[in-house]
Amino acid sequence: MAYISSFKGQNWLIPHSIKDMIPKNHICFFVEEFVESLDFSGFDMINEGPGHPSYHPRIIMKIILQGMLSKERSSRKLASASRENFIFMYLAEKVQPNFRTLCRFRADNPEFIKETFKETVNLASKNGLIDLSLICTDGSKIKANASKKKFLKEEQVERLDSIIDSMIEEDIKQDEIDERISDGREENLTNLETKNLKEIVKSYRKSKNKEKLKEKCDKAKEEMKKLGKKKRVSLTDPECRMMKGKRGNNELAYNTQFTVDSKNQIILANDVCQDQNDTHQLQPQVKQTKENIDLKKNTKLDADCNYSDGDNLRFLEEEGIEGYIPNQTQAQSFDEREQTVKQDDYKYDWDRDEIIVEGVRLKYFSTWVEKRNKKRLVYKSKDGKIMKRVPEFFRQRLRMKEKLNTEKGRKIYNVRKYIVEPVIGNIKYNLGLDEFSLRGLNSVRLELNLACIVHNLKKIWRVRLKLCEKRSKNGLVFDYWIIPQKLNVTQPAHSSVREIKNYLSSHPDTEKLS
Repeated sequence: MAYISSFKGQNWLIPHSIKDMIPKNHICFFVEEFVESLDFSGFDMINEGPGHPSYHPRIIMKIILQGMLSKERSSRKLASASRENFIFMYLAEKVQPNFRTLCRFRADNPEFIKETFKETVNLASKNGLIDLSLICTDGSKIKANASKKKFLKEEQVERLDSIIDSMIEEDIKQDEIDERISDGREENLTNLETKNLKEIVKSYRKSKNKEKLKEKCDKAKEEMKKLGKKKRVSLTDPECRMMKGKRGNNELAYNTQFTVDSKNQIILANDVCQDQNDTHQLQPQVKQTKENIDLKKNTKLDADCNYSDGDNLRFLEEEGIEGYIPNQTQAQSFDEREQTVKQDDYKYDWDRDEIIVEGVRLKYFSTWVEKRNKKRLVYKSKDGKIMKRVPEFFRQRLRMKEKLNTEKGRKIYNVRKYIVEPVIGNIKYNLGLDEFSLRGLNSVRLELNLACIVHNLKKIWRVRLKLCEKRSKNGLVFDYWIIPQKLNVTQPAHSSVREIKNYLSSHPDTEKLS
């Protein structure tokens, strides 16, 4: 059998520039161009004064963003790639930051990364890639970096905290600690919960830093105060919550939110919250979108029934945004599912302010306040036999219901699944963010921002690449510059990308792609 000839042991004359080893249209060049356009002046003040020189923040930023594009978020693996991978070596500018440098930069600069995300929105807007006539909002659960084995009740946390205090004070014998764990004074713990607690204490006993363990318990106690009756938190990440995923399984997760434009699926706003449902996330998403880009008054907004709270619909009307959000009954009907929920199942006489239930007219009687300070309006019949409690903003809900029952309204609403859901799929599966690698609410927000940055950059890059292909018939394309064939432009081995761009920008025969 014939095999392909190989050249083991033969010398290899590699090109003088690492850049020559990378395909010409690789996205890393666009990452480089974008990062070098950012404002790093704030870092200059931080690094002033005596001490060892720092790596330029543009280098670290390029490595982190390219890592997100390559589905690699580990600081150690990124540090290794900057020594072994041609693309990362090129972006690292022939320096080799270690994993601690990468990790510290990411942890210390959440605001800079948030501003970088805004810059991607601005870049897309300047290039005419955003259409604000219709935007879509949706949420998705992403698994937290937390263990279910350390998902403890309040009683377990209290007992563990007292044991750690004893460990700090003195080196207590193992038998004495086991006796306290097995103490039957707390009747709320099952045998399995007591067994889990034993395993946790056993692993914690090996730890040398007991003060850090104490901090974990204190953080868990703080999160306990925010919860309702079902008080359970994870020791590994106290800020995550037990949530139900789309597959019906319960897992420790965060609720992520996305708002996307309808033209090129550019992410306009993103966030992470601890809420198990999306009810209270529509207003923050709209406000964040307005911070990132000028939202038009006649903008249409698509969202699913999870956002159909009356207060959200009132907010959209006040903001001049035309919402398309069905109630749960309509959503089940649109999806051809069994209608298990009945919402807004009554008629309303707008002129006489009367609710009509089964032909009987009800008039306003009183306002009833629920436990969570939500108001319900009580309507009663004349004889008082029939009573109906409706949401405070039921009129907004009825207007939305009528709009979604029209053919036009339903057609606009159905567009949502082709706009925002593919974006969530891209973030979770193509970019590999189906589970967070960082812990804590602020840290996972940072991680999601990085994923949204590279999502937007890839969308912009693909549009520009198509534009290059169309225009390249008239001349050579170099880093988004159209160079006529009559103009002989070569790249000397010692010339940098910046030097060539400066030359091209001053030459009258070249054209810069927008």
